[in-house]
Amino acid sequence: MTKVNVFLIGAAKAGTTALSELLAQHEAIAPMAIKEPSHFCKDVHEINFTPSYERMLDWNEGTYFSKSKLSKRHIGFVSSPNNYTLLLKEALSSGSASHVLDASTAYLYSETAAKEVFRYNPAARIIVTLRNPVTRAYSHYNMARKYGKEKRTFFKAIQDESILDRAIWGIDECYLELGDYHQQLQRWTALFSKEQILVLFHDDLLSEPQNTMDRVCEFLDISAKTLTEVSEANTAEVPRSRLVSALLLGSLSSFIATVLPPILKKRVKPLILKKPESMDDASRTFLVHYFASTNQALEKVLKSSLKHWK
Repeated sequence: MTKVNVFLIGAAKAGTTALSELLAQHEAIAPMAIKEPSHFCKDVHEINFTPSYERMLDWNEGTYFSKSKLSKRHIGFVSSPNNYTLLLKEALSSGSASHVLDASTAYLYSETAAKEVFRYNPAARIIVTLRNPVTRAYSHYNMARKYGKEKRTFFKAIQDESILDRAIWGIDECYLELGDYHQQLQRWTALFSKEQILVLFHDDLLSEPQNTMDRVCEFLDISAKTLTEVSEANTAEVPRSRLVSALLLGSLSSFIATVLPPILKKRVKPLILKKPESMDDASRTFLVHYFASTNQALEKVLKSSLKHWK
């Protein structure tokens, strides 16, 4: 194999991390050292990210690839084709996998990624996980709060975004933009055949992980795999106070992530984070109305009912 051949393209906050961890249990699938190398979303690379996003990203391509051993990372923006090939080679170095997985959620958002991936490997297999865009948006909002990047109420945040021409990755939070699945999927279905695209649902991944794994194995034409370990779904957490939120935007988040040992992390987190409150009715009503038309169009594309989202 000379090219990455499986792309898990999103959606963000729809279970891509959980699914990529499940797939990594299969000996035929090799994950990359960077779960989301984001190599093919050239339009996102060109954006001048906000300082807060830059701090959270903590990414320097030259520094990362200067090391003799590539460390595990959740996300990066790998612009160099040579560096992307290094990730491919590293993924294949420790076994005999027939598939290499690139699980970059920015690809579904990107307006250019589908064309770039198709140019790179027109025979690639594309996997998409979709989540009710209403709950996806609120999950995304709570993540932004957790990292100190959001001070607005949820209703104010989605209202602000609704008047934008298009929310921009790395500048705006994209609570609404990332839930417009119909528009995003069209870029991929226009290039890849229906046999090359597998659409999964977040709810099914949570409730039936083995069945989801079976579907992926069949899609990739690899042997079935009985899961021996299923990670618990990430629990939403938000700062306990505005002071904690401000500190998380600064150095506290990095200190907790990189300095504290795991046992202390478990003790510190309950002191600074709490379970978020439920979504307010006004926001839910706004979002259901906002996504109604795109969900209806998506149903026609998928030839499947999305009544569980309504």
